[in-house]
Amino acid sequence: MIKTFNKFLESEKIWPLVFDALPDLIAIIDNNHRIVKVNKAMADCLGISPHQARGLHCYEMVHHTSEPLNSCPHSKMLKSGLECTEEIQEDNLGGYFLTTVSPFHDFNGEIIGSVHIARNISHRRKIEHKLLKTVSEKELLIREINHRVKNNLMLISSLLNIQSMSIPDKKTRDVFLGNKDKVRSMALIHEKLYQRDYKKRLYFDEYIRSLAKEMVQNYNSPILNVSLDFNIDIISLDVDIAIPVALICSEIITNSFKHAFTQKNGRITIELFKEDSKIVLIIADDGAGFPENFDFKKDGNMGFKLIRGLGDQIGASIDVLRDNGTKFILKFKDKTF
Repeated sequence: MIKTFNKFLESEKIWPLVFDALPDLIAIIDNNHRIVKVNKAMADCLGISPHQARGLHCYEMVHHTSEPLNSCPHSKMLKSGLECTEEIQEDNLGGYFLTTVSPFHDFNGEIIGSVHIARNISHRRKIEHKLLKTVSEKELLIREINHRVKNNLMLISSLLNIQSMSIPDKKTRDVFLGNKDKVRSMALIHEKLYQRDYKKRLYFDEYIRSLAKEMVQNYNSPILNVSLDFNIDIISLDVDIAIPVALICSEIITNSFKHAFTQKNGRITIELFKEDSKIVLIIADDGAGFPENFDFKKDGNMGFKLIRGLGDQIGASIDVLRDNGTKFILKFKDKTF
């Protein structure tokens, strides 16, 4: 028992040494914002001795004001009775500080003040500022790259379109026009990324509306009028997922225009929504539909091979139904899930 008591006495003597050895600025403050005790680091920062700091108002010494600041963590602690942490810029102390104020209780559990610990984080803030500047410059570069890629793809699309006009063979001309549509669908992605200043994600609901409307505008003619119906939720996709899905959309819509519509009027319906952990994209037309013996998974058509390959690339399941026309159902996961 005596041995334990002697250890306690030793710790009582050591405590002031530990208090003054800590590099953080520490103060014990009463309920009236008066300083009860400060450690050496705090006293040195204030330019006075620990003894001289006793009884002075903390806001006068630290902030050189006649009353506490609105952001004062000590005032917030007194009001809530809970620990409060704030990042504070204080030029009088020489920088940015992460300040934590914890309630100080008496033997009856009443709050009689607080323990105020401030850590200088000025160096960390400088590093954060440099990192933010670097990120900002990188984002600007990415935006410029998207703009240039979009312009280059648009140029390629235009060249394919011009070249197709001089090709007399319809089958060959359709190949050129199909490739033009694929290039244009990729250009539209980079255009959206540039316009909305996105980094690695694309609002695919906006994209699919723009792509479908543009393709309908290009394919509609005096002998064919196709309308669009949309039932789509707001969904963003990682660009690495968005590009293959965009190419699949382009190929399906192109297929509808080439093979589905035998009448003057037609309709394409597009649905986009989340189902559990997957995203579901449905593109349907009310055209002639495929023959009964059609097998999408085995068909050798180049367009269907491309759809299957792109679907495999993103781990998607693709079902094709004969439902008063043709319905493609694509289910896949985004990288965020």
